[in-house]
Formats: sequence, C-alpha cells, structure tokens
Amino acid sequence: MADIKVSLDLSPLSKYLENFAKDVVKDVKMSIKALAENRYNHIKEEAQNKLHSSRKMYLENLSPPEQMDDFLWVITLKSKAEWIEQGRPEPYDMKPGLLEDGKTSKDGHRYRVVPMNQAKMPSEISPASAGYEQNMINKVKSELKKKGIPYKKLELDKNGSPRIGKLHELNLAGENPFIPGKGNTPQLQGVNIYQTKQKDGSVKRSITTFRTVTDKESQKDKWIHPAIEGKEFFKEAAEWAEKEWSSKILPAIIEKYEGK
Repeated sequence: MADIKVSLDLSPLSKYLENFAKDVVKDVKMSIKALAENRYNHIKEEAQNKLHSSRKMYLENLSPPEQMDDFLWVITLKSKAEWIEQGRPEPYDMKPGLLEDGKTSKDGHRYRVVPMNQAKMPSEISPASAGYEQNMINKVKSELKKKGIPYKKLELDKNGSPRIGKLHELNLAGENPFIPGKGNTPQLQGVNIYQTKQKDGSVKRSITTFRTVTDKESQKDKWIHPAIEGKEFFKEAAEWAEKEWSSKILPAIIEKYEGK
C-alpha cells in the first residue's frame, strides 16, 4: 500500500504559541485538512487525465484523506494499484494476475478467456501505444466498411429497434496480419460485434476479440508485459504540498499573528 508523507515545518510558528496557542493550533489543523483534500482531488484529476486502460483500477483503489490524529491525514493507494504509481522497471508476467479469477480445466490447468476491446475511445488509448492502437482501429473501420457493417452506429431490425446480441463474427486479420507479443493468433482474427441492452435501457455496441490465457508450459513466454514507468502522482503531490505550505499557507498564518 502506498501513501503520501509530507514534512511541514512548523517551527516559525513557535514564537506565537505563548499568546495565541489555541488559535494557531486551530489554523494549522484547518490548513492541513484543506491541504490533504486539495492533494486528493489533484491526484484524482491527474489520474483522470493521464491514465487510460488503468484509470478505473487506480481510482477504485485510491482512498480519500483519512484523519489519523489532529495533525495527520493520510491518502492511500491500495496494493492492487501500486504498480501504476510506482511502475515496474522490468518486464513482468501478466498470467498470475489474469488467472486469479480464472477457472480450472479438466486437465488441472488454470485458464481464463480475456475480452479485448477493438473499438477504444480516444480517452481509453495509452499515449505509449497510441500509434499502434489507432492503426488497429483504422483497420477495423476500413474492413467493416468493405463489408457494409457500421463501426459505431447501432444496427436496427426491420421494426427500427436496435438488434440485440451477437451480430457478427468476422476475421479482419487480412494478409500479413499483426500478431502481438509472442502469441499465435492475429490481433484481428475472431472479431465479435455485440449490441447489449444496459440497465438504463440504452444499447451499447462493442467490437471485441477473445483470447485465452493459461498456466500451461507452452504459454510460459506469453502474456509478458513490457516494463512500465511509474506515474508518481503521490510524489508530485507531496512536493506540491510542501511547497504550498512553505510559500503560501505558513506565511499567511504568520501574517495573521505578526504584530499582535
């Protein structure tokens, strides 16, 4: 679990404690609380703007400021999302995490079917892979157009209502298909197009492929993710808080009591 630790210099306020101890302590408490809340909101904003496929996981594991004592507020990130904050300096095996919620086959091996979105929105695309992912999206659009199938527009039945369920299963790999990593299956082989009704009554269209990950020996070199650079939102937040305290908050408190 990651948390923010910020060192605030209170020593300049010591000379005011003799006459205004109660008031100074109250101001410091309020300022620290506001500082913690501002940092939490800033971290959320940074995650919203800079994360893509990992955004949901990060925000779900980010806890709001928790008061530990009069002068201590803690913002934590649960261990499940620490890798986003701290990064991974070496390539890592994705299989253990993917198979946590997997099933066991008759031969005793763990496996899981992983859905892969082939129609991502711009906000869902990581800058690190933007060129490659956009190329795949453009290829999907182009191949669907050739077949007279819309990309995002809902398909309707003869009564004008959205069709529901699995509408198409296509092989869009084409000649010289791209095969990710050390896999065997071209990325755009087995493209499935669904339209599903949501709880609010709306209809969602999705373009998805499915790939199976297992713990078999034959997959030991597959599902290996490249090294990831940490986002370090917490480090930046701590540095900002210390600067904000020393340059704005502390001088404002001192000015309040100076000369009284």
